[in-house]
Amino acid sequence: MKFHLFANPNFSLFLFRHSTSEFGTICLNVAFALYILALTGSAGKFASILALGVIPQILFGPFAGVWADRLDKRKLLCSIDLIYGIFLLSLFFFSLFQPIKETMIYVAVLFFSVCNLLAVPAYTTLLQHVVKKTELTDAIALDSTVVESVRVLAPLIGTLLYTMSGIEAVFLLNAVLSLSSAASTYFMNLPSIPRASSSSSIIKELQEGLQIFTTDLRISSLVLNGLFTHIFLFPFVMIGFPYMIKQVFGGSDIDFGLVESAQTMGSVCSIIGVILLKKRFSVSHSIGIGLIGIVAAVFPLLLLGSHSFLQHLQTSPFAVVLFYSLVSYFLFSMFNIYGVFFRTFYQQTIESHMLGRFISVMAMLFAVGRLIGFQLYGALFDSTELVYAVFVLGVGMLAKIFIHIPFLRMEKRRRASCPNSTQKMNDGL
Repeated sequence: MKFHLFANPNFSLFLFRHSTSEFGTICLNVAFALYILALTGSAGKFASILALGVIPQILFGPFAGVWADRLDKRKLLCSIDLIYGIFLLSLFFFSLFQPIKETMIYVAVLFFSVCNLLAVPAYTTLLQHVVKKTELTDAIALDSTVVESVRVLAPLIGTLLYTMSGIEAVFLLNAVLSLSSAASTYFMNLPSIPRASSSSSIIKELQEGLQIFTTDLRISSLVLNGLFTHIFLFPFVMIGFPYMIKQVFGGSDIDFGLVESAQTMGSVCSIIGVILLKKRFSVSHSIGIGLIGIVAAVFPLLLLGSHSFLQHLQTSPFAVVLFYSLVSYFLFSMFNIYGVFFRTFYQQTIESHMLGRFISVMAMLFAVGRLIGFQLYGALFDSTELVYAVFVLGVGMLAKIFIHIPFLRMEKRRRASCPNSTQKMNDGL
């Protein structure tokens, strides 16, 4: 692991921007989840509000990547963080005089979604210009470790701040952090970053971005795998965990905050797995190991389909927190390992001037997946027994394994035909 990257002031500012942004976002998300569940008491309505946030991504996501490729990424990020912080300050002052109602939540969720729509491709593609291409895996791993370390306390702080001072205090904290993120991005001193030509039409550039998915079956397989994650796994965790802990088992806000912190601890500790894997395996092999780990970590959740297991959890609040915390720890640890190598793979495979539109198209597909998953699990948790939601989760995880097979086949053919390219990718680690 190349810790000398911290001596790069641009990389340090990059990490500061990401960590403060993520800390504030998690505090806000946790507080929003508790506030919405307290306001509605329904998994279905909770799912609908979450689904609302993915609509801008579905409608405008691919175009956001084209814009990110054309614009100055540093200035774009700085502007988004500044506007985001001003909006949160407005929410803070509004909440001092009026309660935040359901309609205001809809507006806020849509606004946050639009900001992230533009920020994600700009932020992700900026890293290529902050560090050398051969340092990407180490930079991504360090970025994940530092950010996840900061996020360890975010769920608990968000929960405590919401419980003790209300949603308005969380608005204020996130506003300050957003303005700090804008300042750190502003002070980055980067060389001139190549931009995509603006002479061609946006539609043509979008079509060029879509060709990435059709010309490289490995990319298609990985993105389709990610789509199934956003249909079957993420919505189960995002909707099911708070709903089951709070509504089914009668847990407290602190219980939910502890489980959220366990998720972050798993992500932090994943750096150990990344270091071990990068010493012994290629990027593609590490992706497969991470995928197997994700599926294995989901297996304990299948116990929720057993009535006797549910009855045992209902008699012990400690057992509820312990069960969900352990599952969260291992699940997020394996997912973060998978994510580091997945990000490394596509950043090393796709040309930089095409990367923004690729990320936006991929994010749009993932948003469609989350929209389907939110509606699916919202209906299942509200209307049926837990066994049906658990069954759907199991089917989705099984499908992820089969979807990964084309990636394995194409990588095997590539290694057989171009052994030197395999060594070159490993050298980048």
